[in-house]
Amino acid sequence: MELLQLRYFRSAAEFENFSKAGAIHMVPQSAISKTIHKLEAELECELFDRKGKKVYLNENGRRFLKRVDTALNSIDSGVKELSASRIRLLRIYIQAGIKFVPDLVSSFHQEYPNYRIVFFQGKSDQLLGSEYDLTLMQLPVPIDEFNYQILMEDEIYLAVHAASRLARKKEISIKSLKNENFISFCKNNQLRILSDRLCMESGFAPHIICEAEEAAVFRSMLEADAGLALVPGRSWNMARTEAVRLIPLKERPQRTLIIAWRKSRILTEELQAFIIHARSWFLKI
Repeated sequence: MELLQLRYFRSAAEFENFSKAGAIHMVPQSAISKTIHKLEAELECELFDRKGKKVYLNENGRRFLKRVDTALNSIDSGVKELSASRIRLLRIYIQAGIKFVPDLVSSFHQEYPNYRIVFFQGKSDQLLGSEYDLTLMQLPVPIDEFNYQILMEDEIYLAVHAASRLARKKEISIKSLKNENFISFCKNNQLRILSDRLCMESGFAPHIICEAEEAAVFRSMLEADAGLALVPGRSWNMARTEAVRLIPLKERPQRTLIIAWRKSRILTEELQAFIIHARSWFLKI
């Protein structure tokens, strides 16, 4: 019985889903399935009930999970004690998903208190050169430059002031916004790029009356009824305000938030730990 088998089992048991467990550990679903079958053969009992493509932790699995949790927690505590004197630095460049960062970092620090995380925004070449370790961004990315893992899909909505004439709409198409005034981020912002592209695909260039560099300014302009905007729903609701209403778009556009790293970057133990934790955290929110 190997330590990695137990980690795979714990993730599979937590999600009752081999695909999600594989995504967390950055291995194919088949690797998780083979590992579980091998573990069950060694234990001479089944740990999951299978019903079609779905799996459910059974009584044997629940009993074994308690022991596995105890064992892995003890091992992980021992490792942390030995490495407590060494502060590990992670440099993360935030291009998208800033609203999720405080809760993600807080969760990560609870599990890895000796890791120090430094976050950057703005233009990476001005702040870091090419020295950042990981970046939160949205698809698409230059596939010849980056490797990445998907964190979440976030549906795009129309954000309007609660007193706006559009606020009563149950649904609206992007093309109907052709003559509206838009609030947006500056041109290098990934949400701005996505918003512009969605409008162009609907046949018009958005009439932008205000550009914001910071999220707080962006939100304050919407709350002041200065215009409307296209925003990711789950990200927006991390700091929800009653002054602004989100209206579903008929096109149901989405943005895909990812964690990426340059192909030249070697994934150290620290970086792998953050990627795995981020994947797991986003699956739970």
